[in-house]
Amino acid sequence: MTVEIVDVPVPERWDDDSEGARLLRAWIDVRNRVSEHEWGGDTSHALSYREAWSQWRAAVAERETIRTLALVDGEPAGRGLAERSLLEAQTVAEIDALVLPQHRRRGVARALVDQLLGRMRAQGVTTFQAWVDHRPAPGPRLAAPTGFGEVPAGSPEVRMLLAYGFAIEQIERMSELHLATAGPALAEHLAEAERHAVGYRLETWTGATPPEHRDGLAALQARMSTDAPAAGLDHEAEAWDAARLLRYEESELQGGRTMLWATAFDETTAAAVAFTTLVSSDNPRVWYQHNTLVHGEHRGHRLGMLVKAANLRALLALEPDAIVRTWNAEENRPMLRVNEALGFAAICSAGAWQLQETP
Repeated sequence: MTVEIVDVPVPERWDDDSEGARLLRAWIDVRNRVSEHEWGGDTSHALSYREAWSQWRAAVAERETIRTLALVDGEPAGRGLAERSLLEAQTVAEIDALVLPQHRRRGVARALVDQLLGRMRAQGVTTFQAWVDHRPAPGPRLAAPTGFGEVPAGSPEVRMLLAYGFAIEQIERMSELHLATAGPALAEHLAEAERHAVGYRLETWTGATPPEHRDGLAALQARMSTDAPAAGLDHEAEAWDAARLLRYEESELQGGRTMLWATAFDETTAAAVAFTTLVSSDNPRVWYQHNTLVHGEHRGHRLGMLVKAANLRALLALEPDAIVRTWNAEENRPMLRVNEALGFAAICSAGAWQLQETP
C-alpha cells in the first residue's frame, strides 16, 4: 500500500475543469462520503462544491488554509484540513482529518495529521484545536472540564486525540428543529417575547445587511469572540468592521446560499443589541442557525427568543418544511433553554479538543 498526500488548491472559478478543481471536488467528495457513513446514510449533511469554494476564496486574505488529499494507490482515501487566522490568534490552528471507512486503521489518518501538525508548527502555531462529532456508545465516559457534557472514552476518535496529547475542553450540542411541527408555536413564542422586550425594535431582512446597519452588526459579530462560552479554548478577540462583515456575507451569497437576519435595536439609542442568522445549504430543506448574540448589557428581556422566533417565522414563510440545525456549548444554558422551548432536539455531541505546545 502506498499513501501519497497532495495539496489541494482553490481554483479561480467554482465551475472550471482544471486539475485543481478536480482535486477539490475529490476532497469534498471524501468529506461528504464520510459524513454520509457517520450519519447512517443521511446525505443531508453534505457540503456542495460551490459552497466550499466560495467560503475559501473569500477567506484567502484572512486565513491560511492547508487542504490535503490522501491517495492510497492513487485513489482518494482521506482528506486533511488545517486553518489559522491571519488577523488574530495567529498561533492557533484548527485541524481536521477524515478517512473513508474502507481505508481506516491503515495509517492514513496519522499520515494526514502528522503532516498538518508539522506544517502549521513551521508557521509558528503552538495551539491546535479540533472539533469532532461524538455519537452515543456504551462504556466509560470522558467528561468536559466545564461540567457540562461527556463523550465515549473508548471511541477510535477519542483514543487518537488522546494519543496526540489533545485534551477535551468543551462539549457542543448539535440540535435539529423540524419547522413543520414547530411552526404553530412560533407566533406564541414571538408574542410572549415581544411583551417582555419593551423598548426594543425588531427588524428582519434577507441577504446582505443594509448599509446603515453594518457597523452595528459588525460590533455584535466581534462580541461573539468574547461573549460566547469558550471554556479553556485559546482564542483572541476578533476585530470586525463593516468591510469584514460584507466580505463574510458576500462569501455566503456567492456560494448560492440565502441568509435571513433578525436584529433587535434599542429604541433609545438605535444601537443593534441582539441578532441571529439563518443560512441555507445546497439542500433546499436544510438550514443552519449560525451566530446568535444578545449584548451583555441587554440580557433579561427575552431578546434571544425574540430574534430567533422572528427569524424562524420568516423561514417558515419561505420554506415551511425546513430542517434547522445549530450548535451551542452545553454550558450555554440560557441559549439552550430558548432552543429547547422552540422545539430543537439534540442529535449529536461535538467535542472541542485542544493541544497546547511549548513555543
